[in-house]
Amino acid sequence: MGQILELGAGQGRDTLAFLRAELVVTAIDYAPEALAEITENARASGVAHRLTTLTQDLHKPLPLPDESVSGVYSHMLFNMAFNDEDLVSLASEVRRVLVPGGVHIYTVRHIGDAHSDSGVRVARNLTENGGFIVHFFDRLMVDRLSAGFSTPDIVEFEEGVLPRRLWQITQRKTTEDIRNIHHG
Repeated sequence: MGQILELGAGQGRDTLAFLRAELVVTAIDYAPEALAEITENARASGVAHRLTTLTQDLHKPLPLPDESVSGVYSHMLFNMAFNDEDLVSLASEVRRVLVPGGVHIYTVRHIGDAHSDSGVRVARNLTENGGFIVHFFDRLMVDRLSAGFSTPDIVEFEEGVLPRRLWQITQRKTTEDIRNIHHG
């Protein structure tokens, strides 16, 4: 069984799918109420024995040991109101907790999204729409977060009625990263 870390688990749609696929999941979110709902739904589905939940502000280091998970997943978490340095720090934490060869999969709205050019510009690629700040990704940001990972595989897709335009980024932690951590 794989050990998956889900960042920004929200209402648990993906968490429950991972649990039903017989994966062991650690779900992290800043909202304890959301994690309680995920736990209750996992109990009702008979899969709670493979679930751990942690309340965490992702501006802080991940509360997991080095090289402790085989995969890290997040859906639009990296689009939250993180500045570029916060994102680099979070990507570094993802690398730290992944085992060698571990997979990082994340989805992000990108600058081709219709909302990227609307709303109030807060900073480069940060836009406020309806009181909600979104960090829209360009290829430069994807590449910046890829240090210590294989070349990112980027798949474009659409979601929702707007529709939102997203990229799914998939990459593996390289062994080169391990040398950099231990000797850098």
